[in-house]
Amino acid sequence: MPPEITACLTPGEKILWSGRPRPSVFILRGLPNLAYGVTWGVLGAFWYHGSGGIGKYSAFEGWWKLVPLLSLPFILAGFSFFFYPIRLGALARRTWYVVTDRRIFIAETARSPRRNDPPTLRVFSAEEMAAPVLQKRSDGFYDLILTKRALANPHLKPRLDAGFFGLEEGEQAASAVNASTKHPADSAPR
Repeated sequence: MPPEITACLTPGEKILWSGRPRPSVFILRGLPNLAYGVTWGVLGAFWYHGSGGIGKYSAFEGWWKLVPLLSLPFILAGFSFFFYPIRLGALARRTWYVVTDRRIFIAETARSPRRNDPPTLRVFSAEEMAAPVLQKRSDGFYDLILTKRALANPHLKPRLDAGFFGLEEGEQAASAVNASTKHPADSAPR
């Protein structure tokens, strides 16, 4: 584990389990955004082309010639949606799942290794946690759902901050969470 994450531990806090998500799992979660990216980008390009652009073929006169530039936010939004899966993959490479004897958290290290920013911690509180539910994915990895909110809405895909996703050793993570929270070991894979 990186030293900046171990520096976040309190004295005497013992790590029961730590792991990292597979970037491919995060990238797959972002793939539906590609459709939004193409839609917004094409809409912006159509607007720009339909208005004749900025040059002498513009359909507008005077200061109205700036109207085609209003398409640029749509094109930029399209690129933003289009690159969202790549940003999620980069996020997965900086993410660590940690279970200690005192708490359970997700740590995200800084984007640049040269920066000395402390990692961003997402600590699961006792009020929001439910008994962990381990789900085996079709690709062979595991998702460990930890929050009551995610379990109360099984028809929705849980947010990435609702548990541990893309784990290779899901059973070890579930048993460590059960040991840390003193839940009975009822998290068999579904």
